[in-house]
Amino acid sequence: MKEIKNVVILGGGTAGWLAAYIMSDFFYSNKLNANVKVIESSKIPTIGVGEGTTSIFYEFLKKYNLDETDFLKETKATLKFGIVHKDWKELGYTYYGPIDDPQLIAPKGKPENFEYLKAYAVAAGRPVSEIHLHTLLMQNKKVPYVYKDNNLELISPFYYAYHFDNSLVASYLKKRSQNIEIIDDIYTSSKMNDDGTVKSLHFESGLELEVDLVVDCSGFRKLIIGDQYKTKWKSYQDNLPVNRAMPFFLDINEDNYINYTLAWAQKFGWMWQIPTQERIGAGYVYCDQFISPDQAQEEIEKVLGHKIEPRRDIKFNSGRLEKYWVKNCLAIGLSSGFLEPLEATSIHSTLVQLILFASEYLKKEMDFNDDTKILDFNNRIGRQFDDFKTFLNMHYVSKRRDSKFWEYVADECISDETKKLISLWQDELPSLDHFDDYLSGLPHVQSQLYYPVVDGLGLLNKESARDQMSKYDLRSTSRKFYNEFSEKFNEIIKNSLTHNQFIDLSVNS
Repeated sequence: MKEIKNVVILGGGTAGWLAAYIMSDFFYSNKLNANVKVIESSKIPTIGVGEGTTSIFYEFLKKYNLDETDFLKETKATLKFGIVHKDWKELGYTYYGPIDDPQLIAPKGKPENFEYLKAYAVAAGRPVSEIHLHTLLMQNKKVPYVYKDNNLELISPFYYAYHFDNSLVASYLKKRSQNIEIIDDIYTSSKMNDDGTVKSLHFESGLELEVDLVVDCSGFRKLIIGDQYKTKWKSYQDNLPVNRAMPFFLDINEDNYINYTLAWAQKFGWMWQIPTQERIGAGYVYCDQFISPDQAQEEIEKVLGHKIEPRRDIKFNSGRLEKYWVKNCLAIGLSSGFLEPLEATSIHSTLVQLILFASEYLKKEMDFNDDTKILDFNNRIGRQFDDFKTFLNMHYVSKRRDSKFWEYVADECISDETKKLISLWQDELPSLDHFDDYLSGLPHVQSQLYYPVVDGLGLLNKESARDQMSKYDLRSTSRKFYNEFSEKFNEIIKNSLTHNQFIDLSVNS
């Protein structure tokens, strides 16, 4: 057993500072005397891009008593209620991916995990997203808040998410992390113990740091988990074909100051638009097998109707490590895996990894040769990434054939896992019963996220929905609560603030 006294986080950024915040809180809350150090070099530039989260970030702020108003002010964040998917199913067709779940507040039916509100919509030939409050919020650019007695009052039972500049979030967390030493240096090498654990880290300045636990947040470089431990990479490229990203900024205006992420499918990939308070973080994610960077820029400029200034062009390989925890090294964030940013999986997976590790594995004393415990963590996180891959792959089940890219996607990229789910959901609708809870209740890809996507892509069977509604005798119950919720949600929309009003009141009050 090794007493954990010295924790070194290699790399700052969003992942590094989330790791620092959560781990330092763990040691403080458990009255443990451990030194947490963050290595963050001023010589390595950061690029602040617009980034979206899932609702787990809202939960993170609440769990750690971080004031949302301060967060909005300091990070230039806006609220996010879902994703609008444009031109994915076919050209000219748009569907909504809200992140709330009305079934959570509906009375339980039988069977318990049958999501009858959504089933009712499918059976009636109506969009599933129609029964979501967040869809109405996105369509009307509103937020579920009223301004009453000089206070903002939440009038929704659902969590939401955020858009923000990731470099500002790192700064925000850095400012609020306590009992953390920050070292401005560049890592050069490691010294190992006889049992294969990392003994110390060496730096450009000549500094040597003894470590009991090292958290690799060095991003794509994977300086410890990859270079030192030679951990193998599992590529998702066969199923997630885009492999380059061209980020750029757009000026903000009344039309694009949205409360959702726009994911707009193009001929050779898709474009994102993410609003912060000051600008739109945008980018084109594409496949260089079919188009060059210059051609990609040309395509986007044609779509937007004006020139753009790409900040860089990033080549990537979607995939994950086979192991995230090796001996006394834990890989977090981009060091552990990367999937295209279609469903904001990056920060979500980072938080899940950290919360799971801190709550179930991090102890005062740890055995870094306990292969059973380490394997358990690695299997759970590996499965999380694999489930993300299948979920993202489902978005590519499209009728589009207007370019060689979309022909290739249809012919070569749809995974066996995706096909199995599509086949399953022809006979019975998505259900929580189709997904295991292997992350101790932490939010994950389950039926509530799949429903709007597979419905928006036209992959659900109306007749099967009707058969299930009859089988479980839920038609009248479903109609009752569907209409009640529709009325309730429309009342919220009528009374609520616009997104602009909310941001102004939050930031300038």
